[in-house]
Amino acid sequence: MKPTSEEYIGLLRQVRVLMEMQHAATMRSWEETRLQPGAGKLLAELSHRGESRVSDLAGQRFVDASVVSRQAAQLEKIGLITRRPAPDDRRAALLSVTEEGERVLDQWRKHQADAMADALSDWDAESVTVATEYLARINEGLRARLSG
Repeated sequence: MKPTSEEYIGLLRQVRVLMEMQHAATMRSWEETRLQPGAGKLLAELSHRGESRVSDLAGQRFVDASVVSRQAAQLEKIGLITRRPAPDDRRAALLSVTEEGERVLDQWRKHQADAMADALSDWDAESVTVATEYLARINEGLRARLSG
């Protein structure tokens, strides 16, 4: 049986609450590193993807390339990423995370993981895995909808 509109609204409400709490947690975590949350998220995305073009990162994040360029400039200025010309198109830049960027990111990830472990201290590993799989499915469906 298909979910009702009310059930979808209930799911959207919970996703919205999760996003709000994630934003609040990100703001607190990144205050220690003095990064804007968007720049911090870009650093995490770049670390996950590896060396990338600004345009690819913008497409992945559903933002304009100018947003990524501004955030990248901030990260480059404080030594957390580097920029080099793309070999196949010298007008384009390839961004990558520096060792210092990875160190800052590892510190942030540990803080986030510790906070999640504390919040879900009564969950077992299987419950965390199942929740992760469901959230991944939601994200895949929403990404396909937004990309299509």
